[in-house]
Amino acid sequence: MPSFRRIFHPTDFSAADSAAFAHAVKLACLVQGELTMMHVDHTVGRQGFEDFPRIRPLLARWGVLPEGSSKEDVARLGVQIKRVRAVSDDTTGAMLQHLTSHPTELLVLSTHQREGLARLTHHAVAEPVARGSHAMALFVPAGVEGFVSAETGRPNLTRVLIPLTHKPNSQQAIDHAAHLASTLDSKHVLFELIHLEKDADLQKFTHPERPGWSWNTLVATGDPAEWILAAGADFDVDLIVMMTERHTSLFDLLRGSTTERVVRGIRCPLLTIPARPELPVLAP
Repeated sequence: MPSFRRIFHPTDFSAADSAAFAHAVKLACLVQGELTMMHVDHTVGRQGFEDFPRIRPLLARWGVLPEGSSKEDVARLGVQIKRVRAVSDDTTGAMLQHLTSHPTELLVLSTHQREGLARLTHHAVAEPVARGSHAMALFVPAGVEGFVSAETGRPNLTRVLIPLTHKPNSQQAIDHAAHLASTLDSKHVLFELIHLEKDADLQKFTHPERPGWSWNTLVATGDPAEWILAAGADFDVDLIVMMTERHTSLFDLLRGSTTERVVRGIRCPLLTIPARPELPVLAP
């Protein structure tokens, strides 16, 4: 059963958003779900939706639809497309307000890695929207193709990194990583499980067995964010899947949580799972 059917994708209409847009469209098609695209601008009113990223030409390029297809052709794929415009000086607030009345199971967010002065002078949107919505979030760094080709639509998920902790419990990260690989019909996947706690009980986590899938286990010591970023680069992973929770200390507020620090440094997509007892699952 799909763990997500409703997908929310904020767009700024830039070319840097194209990789995240491709991931959002591909996943919506695979689960036959609902894709909502939202744009917030402080000056432009509700003048139509012609400037939104176009889905039908993308699906035609992928060979999913013929050239000159109609909106009805998209609907016949089982995908529902919604476009939302908002006029506001507060992009994050407008999006969170919309998500309060229209909850989603998965955010697909384009991110720009900025540090130092550049980060202080640029208003971040992806991180606070993910933190405030309490939904799963797929961060796709700008300039990175990710595990879905924007040109062909073909998925390529062969190596996944999953950092493990017992608090928050990372079993859901394993479960969702396996579910996503199944959704993408990935035949051969190497899952790298990295325990980030001392005296880790390696028997506490379970994972599905499937022909073509393999699971490696490592135990790491040191700063978790640095370890995750280094391992992601060294293993050349296609995706990182990890649990996330709210700031738990003043140090987190000043420096950023482990998840936020990973988001700022990743060079591959990152799927975050909010720590809570159960995630909502919609019936088909």
